[in-house]
Amino acid sequence: MTDQSAQRVVSELGRRMLADGLTKGTGGNVSVKTDDGTVAISPSGMPYDEIKPDDVPIVDVDGTRLEGDREPSSEFRMHTDILREREDVGAVVHNHSPYASTFASIGEAVGPSHYLIAFIGDEIPVAPYETYGTAELAEVALETLGEEYNACLLENHGVLATGATAEAAYEVALMVEYCARIHYHALSIGEPSLLDDAEIDTLLERFADYGQSQSADDAGAEPDTGVSVSADRLTDLRSDREAVSEFGRKMLHQGLTEGTGGNISSQHGDLVAISPSGMPYDEIEPEDVSIVDLQGEHVAGKREPSSEFRMHTDILREREDVGAVVHNHSPYASAFASLNEPIEASHYLIAFAGDQIPVAPYETYGTAELAEVALETLGEAYNACLLENHGVLATGETVEEAFEVALMVEYCARIHYQARNIGEPNLLPDEEIDTLLDRFADYGQDH
Repeated sequence: MTDQSAQRVVSELGRRMLADGLTKGTGGNVSVKTDDGTVAISPSGMPYDEIKPDDVPIVDVDGTRLEGDREPSSEFRMHTDILREREDVGAVVHNHSPYASTFASIGEAVGPSHYLIAFIGDEIPVAPYETYGTAELAEVALETLGEEYNACLLENHGVLATGATAEAAYEVALMVEYCARIHYHALSIGEPSLLDDAEIDTLLERFADYGQSQSADDAGAEPDTGVSVSADRLTDLRSDREAVSEFGRKMLHQGLTEGTGGNISSQHGDLVAISPSGMPYDEIEPEDVSIVDLQGEHVAGKREPSSEFRMHTDILREREDVGAVVHNHSPYASAFASLNEPIEASHYLIAFAGDQIPVAPYETYGTAELAEVALETLGEAYNACLLENHGVLATGETVEEAFEVALMVEYCARIHYQARNIGEPNLLPDEEIDTLLDRFADYGQDH
């Protein structure tokens, strides 16, 4: 990466950090290592929405300014020390995201109550407090990260996230805040279920090769499976691919997921359009959407299908009333998933899902075992379920209907969570639930 491209990336990520709520005002900073070993870093004390690429200074790995009229961030030592000592790190994102900073302010690590902790390590550890901008802070941050963590909290301060690329470091920063939020919500009303060491080791091994930032230019070849999908069939699937692309964006923008998490599928006969693996939702166009058959075989499309294809195809194959699946990581519902606790009928809109929103027991993401427990938990009675330490599964006849169910799951989860925070929710009696389920069977989702 050239100096100019690194400066542009720092400018762009600063704006994203502000827009995504990872910081306020001028707090935090971003750095990117260039091909020649220099570092582009945020300028000191400048509002992120005003920073142009030319405002981004270039420093060497010892922090000496080489280019630019503006002073580098006061935290340059923390960035340059990490970029110099960690050969696997090409970018650093330091921010003040609110849930993670809450744990930082009580000096408490974020435990593994959600499987996405594996973006970081077996937990999100805390570096002891030192004054901002000092060599001492740089030292304790580097020591806390060690060689095994991609992020840490800074006590009474904020978050430090790293990655091989700027996009990867930013994704880690998003996952730190997401995991902190889930952990916070779960602790607020109960005792979260924590993943054990053996499962963490499995996740860390799998995440080592997880493609979090597949760009729109990284498409491979069509799959060589011996199955030919005709041009007419692909034309028939166009509306399904468009729906997966459109509702992926909606899932992100309506807060049902973060980063590249979650996936969507739409069935058309014996074929299924499904989200591609590890690609940002804002970049997914209809032609990027993968095509698999009902056994999960990748039969068309240049991108690999979501790692959760088994869960989608098993449900679509076994549930004749289901034509689409939306899997997401919405925060309030995921908090109950991390508590291993169903969402009970404290709001009448629970009837979108069933008499409650049950929890499927934990299994590693992307496995046949997860597909099996998800299908078993849904049974014939439920349109949605939680996945323990993971997220939400919602179904419908169409992608639009499945997305509506996903929205209602998160809404009911939020109401139930907030009610639990201040009292004991009133639960609807079984007779009323039966009445609601009868009425919702014919409920027009567009009304």
